[in-house]
Amino acid sequence: MNRLKLLIASSVFVFLPGCALWDAYFMANYDNLEYGLVNKIRTLSELAVEDCKNPEVSRENFEGIYFVSVELRNFTQYIPNNVDANKLANNLVELSKQGKEMYVKSNSVSEAFCRVKLQQIGRSAETAQKVIGSKPK
Repeated sequence: MNRLKLLIASSVFVFLPGCALWDAYFMANYDNLEYGLVNKIRTLSELAVEDCKNPEVSRENFEGIYFVSVELRNFTQYIPNNVDANKLANNLVELSKQGKEMYVKSNSVSEAFCRVKLQQIGRSAETAQKVIGSKPK
């Protein structure tokens, strides 16, 4: 009976870390460019908050963030085992597209909308940074 308990206990210690190793092995590796793009989106959104009083500058800011978000989405799309990063990139595209389209539809976008949308983008980019930054190197 003691041998059986020892076998079960040792199996747990061998196979559970093995599952984590399996996941890490089949996860896409850390990529500097991928991390750099999401960092750029986060930085642009943080700095753009200062310009929310100026609708023309804000429109340009949202267009720039949208461009980098699409670039990130396209970059992550066909990397094997990179589904999570691609989902996060798609979310950033959607958020930045909403902001960009609001400035296309209206000449009088509120400063509050601008600030809230940029904060959403910034938080989403920060989450993406955490996920992308934790990939195996």
